Amino acid sequence: MSKQIADSHNYNCHQIASVLSLNLSTVRLWINRGWLKANKRFPKHYEIRVVHLKEFLENPPQQIRKRIASLDTAAIDYLLKGKA
Repeated sequence: MSKQIADSHNYNCHQIASVLSLNLSTVRLWINRGWLKANKRFPKHYEIRVVHLKEFLENPPQQIRKRIASLDTAAIDYLLKGKA
């Protein structure tokens, strides 16, 4: 995890996708389906709070539980603790 995140309280889709090694469209899909809560800061940029990310990762929808469980736990801890 060589990427540094400046703000430990909010992330954008690009930061989450890069740390979790996911496609950007996957993170946006989660937001568009309402699974992951986000604020729309700019027309194409979402802002995701750590609290909402933690809720989503701890209680994912049934359809994607296996996928969330297969994510790197060190990367998830990095995001949730907001190490910068």
